[in-house]
Amino acid sequence: MNDGLFKCLSDSNRRRILYCIGENEMCVNNISECLGLEQSLVSHHLRELYQCGLVERERKGKKNFYRISGMEIIELLKSASKLGDSLEECANDQ
Repeated sequence: MNDGLFKCLSDSNRRRILYCIGENEMCVNNISECLGLEQSLVSHHLRELYQCGLVERERKGKKNFYRISGMEIIELLKSASKLGDSLEECANDQ
C-alpha cells in the first residue's frame, strides 16, 4: 500500500485541485482562479500530486497544463467522501 498516496490525498486543497481538473486539463493560473488560491500554493500542491502520480503535466509553450492521471482517481475521491459521510453519521448517532 502506498502511504504517500493517502498522505497526498489527505490535504483538502489537493482534493479540490483534483476535482477542478477532473474534467479538463488546466494551467496553474486557471486552477488558482477556479479555487481562489494563490498560484504559489497551487504550484506546491500540484508538485506533490505529480510526485504521487495523481496528475500528469504537459508543457505547452511557457505553461504546464495538468490533468488527472485517470478517472479512477475521481472515483476514489467520491468513494472516500461517501465513506467519510457514513462515518460522520455513525458518530452522530452514537
